[in-house]
Amino acid sequence: MVLLELKTKIKLATHGHDLLKEKVDALIIEFYNVLDEIKSAQSESEEALDVAHEQLKLASLKMGISKLKEIGFSAPHTLTLNASTKSIMGVKTPKLALERKILKMPFYGSEFTSITLDNAISAFREYIYSVTNLAEKLATLQKLSYEISSTKRRVNALNYIIIPRLTNTARFIDLSLEEEERENFSRMKVIKKKLNLKKEIKMTGETNE
Repeated sequence: MVLLELKTKIKLATHGHDLLKEKVDALIIEFYNVLDEIKSAQSESEEALDVAHEQLKLASLKMGISKLKEIGFSAPHTLTLNASTKSIMGVKTPKLALERKILKMPFYGSEFTSITLDNAISAFREYIYSVTNLAEKLATLQKLSYEISSTKRRVNALNYIIIPRLTNTARFIDLSLEEEERENFSRMKVIKKKLNLKKEIKMTGETNE
C-alpha cells in the first residue's frame, strides 16, 4: 500500500513538474514581451518630456517665468491615479489608470495668457500619462520576474529533491518486497522438500510393514 501510494505521489509530482516547467516557459515569453513594451514606453515617455519642456520654454518666453509660477501654484488637482490588478498567467500584476477631472472653465484667464500655456499643459498631461503607462509595465516586469524565480525554485525542488527522494524510497520498498518474495519462495521450497521427504519416509515405512 505504501509503495502504491508512493508511485501515485511520483506520478503527481512529475505531472506537477511538467506543468510548472511549461508555466516558467510561458512566463519567460511574457517577460520578454513586457520588456519590449517597456523599451517602447520609455522612448515615448522621453519624447513626451522633450515636447513638454519645449512647450514650457515657449510659454515662458511668451508670458514670463514669474507668471507661469503664479498660475502653477493656483492649478487645481485634475488627475487621480487609480490602481487595480490584472492577471497574467495567474500572476496578479498592477494596472494603473489616470482619471481626469474635466473643468467647466480654465483656472486661468485667457486675456493674460498665451496659447503656448495651453500647449504646455496638454504636453505635460501627455507626459504624465506616458509615465503612468511606463510605471505599470515596470511593476509588471518586476512581478513576472519574481514569479519566474519562485516557480523555478519549485521546479528545481521537484526535479532534484522531491521526485528523487520519492523514487529512491519506492525503489527501496520495491527491492525489499522482491527480497522478501525470494525468501518466501526459498522457504516454501524447503518446506515442500521436507514435506515430500516425510511423505516418502512414511510410504517407505508402510511398504516395509
